[in-house]
Amino acid sequence: MHQIIASVCLLASVFLVCQSQDLPVLATAASGCLYHGNYYPIGPFKPSACEPCHCTSSGQAYCAIVDCFFGGCVDAVHDPDHCCPVCPNGRNCKAPDGTIIKHGDTYSTADMTCHCSFGTRAECALKLEPIKMVDPIQVS
Repeated sequence: MHQIIASVCLLASVFLVCQSQDLPVLATAASGCLYHGNYYPIGPFKPSACEPCHCTSSGQAYCAIVDCFFGGCVDAVHDPDHCCPVCPNGRNCKAPDGTIIKHGDTYSTADMTCHCSFGTRAECALKLEPIKMVDPIQVS
């Protein structure tokens, strides 16, 4: 009988407290979930900004991993309160010379014109010098 009580105490240690007289005493277990070594109460919880979870009344934790779709800006920052990077200056692109262009804007230099319309890479075109026409009669 002494060995049976010890086995029960090991198998159900969350619910039973063994006293020195080898008599199990039922203890009240706090309702919630144990997830990655941390205790969470019943209901929604977030172990990290990218991992929303829910603890059920049966003690099961159901979690999801947030996958960020990103492609809105070239100057994104990681805010610890958000899972995905945020764009503090809105959507933008980067020209080949490193200049950041606001989405929808056009940027020009002496030799190129760039437009920010899709993604984070500006669409650029080189400016061509006009061809000078030479009068063939005056050349000879």
